[in-house]
Amino acid sequence: MPDGAGGYRVRVDALHKYVGDLEKYRDQGTKITEKAAQADVGDKSWGVVGLFTKSGYDDTLRELQSLLTSIADGLASAQAKLTDAANVYQGVEEDHKTFFGQVEVLLDGPPEPKH
Repeated sequence: MPDGAGGYRVRVDALHKYVGDLEKYRDQGTKITEKAAQADVGDKSWGVVGLFTKSGYDDTLRELQSLLTSIADGLASAQAKLTDAANVYQGVEEDHKTFFGQVEVLLDGPPEPKH
């Protein structure tokens, strides 16, 4: 988000929240994957005539399962990358605070003791 001074400020808490949102999507995907696994119907259910179309059904079901696996992998990858980014941004922020705190001490001297 723009910080008003021509730069950008990263909201680390927003990154962590988004990672949590992605986890909810993964949970939903898991439920859909479980339902797709239940949709695999045995040969006897198709009957003699239905066996001619079962091959297409099986191919489509495998494609769906592959797609759901890809989505889950993508969500896991996004979670890991966003978590890493949040950690890097937080680390840089803490490094800057430490550095500028040291500069302040150099310029102003040590802080006065509080009574």
